[in-house]
Formats: sequence, structure tokens, C-alpha cells
Amino acid sequence: MDSDRFVSSWKFVVFEIWGVDMNIRVRGILVENDKILLLRRVKNDIEYWVIPGGGVEKGETEIEALKREMKEETGFDVEVGEYSFENNHDGMTSRCYLIKSWDGELCLGGPEKMQMNGSNQYFLEWVKIEELDKINVFPKNLHEVLANNLES
Repeated sequence: MDSDRFVSSWKFVVFEIWGVDMNIRVRGILVENDKILLLRRVKNDIEYWVIPGGGVEKGETEIEALKREMKEETGFDVEVGEYSFENNHDGMTSRCYLIKSWDGELCLGGPEKMQMNGSNQYFLEWVKIEELDKINVFPKNLHEVLANNLES
């Protein structure tokens, strides 16, 4: 078994023990003034951006999980809006929801803050939607998906 597959299997077992289904993730799309809030990761000198969110814990609905994850990662209390789109990658499904409104002070917290070190960093950033195709963002088609979903 190669090391990547071993690590993936090991992570799955750990998350199963903790009661988190990492195969289903929820993500919150916050848009303001033609910008989207993204979580920029720098891990082992690789930089990429993702929509804030995380795993659904045992007994949680997707909406409950998204509210918890948004509070942990952004410091915001959110009102979840409509389902926007789904993305599948490496056996994981991310379900993305528009966030109707939010309140609080933007502040990284939760496991992301605790796991930060020299080779693993997280930053919350408002990114212009028109710039999404110029950065290493996941999902890769985020700019196109947002254009289609925000028009309606």
C-alpha cells in the first residue's frame, strides 16, 4: 500500500471514531461587494483556497454542521440560505450553500487555528469573484459556478 493511500485510510478511521463523516462536507458561500470569503491554505509550500466549511458530525443535519463550521472557521453566526451546488473530489462530496446573512467578527478559530504552524497555515480572505480563475481555488470551476448561481 502506498503512503498516500495509507494516510487517507488512516484519516478515515480517525474521523469515523470521532463521529465525523468526512465523505460528506458542507461549505458556506459568503458573498459581499462582488467578493467571496475563502480560506487560503499554505501547506508544505503549496498554496490554495477553499470555501469555508467541514465535516458533518454524527447526529447533525447538514445545516447544523454548516452553522457550527462557519462559527469555528470564521467567527460568524450565519443564516444558511439555499443549496447552491455539489462538488465531488477524491471520494468526498462537498455540498455548498449560500449564506443569507452573518453576524460577528471575522476571526479564524477551531481546529484550523490550533493546527497552524510553519508548514500548515490558514488565512481568511475576501477574494474578488472576477479573480477566482487566477488563483489555485477548489473547486476549480468555482468562478463559473458562482456566475451561474448568483445570477438567479
